[in-house]
Amino acid sequence: MKLNIEVTGPHLGVKKGTPIYDKKIGKTYYTTKDAYYLYIRANSRRKFAELIGFTIKRKMEKLMKAL
Repeated sequence: MKLNIEVTGPHLGVKKGTPIYDKKIGKTYYTTKDAYYLYIRANSRRKFAELIGFTIKRKMEKLMKAL
C-alpha cells in the first residue's frame, strides 16, 4: 500500500557498536544495530500526522507544533 508521503532518506544516523551515554542514569550503552533516520517533507506532514502519527507523546507534540 502506497501512502504518497514524501520523505528524504533513509540516512545512517548511528552505526552499530557506537557508545551512547544516558545522562539520566550516568551509564554508557552500545548500539546493537545501525540506526537510520528520514525527514518527512513539509508538504507531507499533515498526511503523515493523519495516517501514521506517533505513539510517543513528545514526538506527537512536536509534530503538531510543526503543523
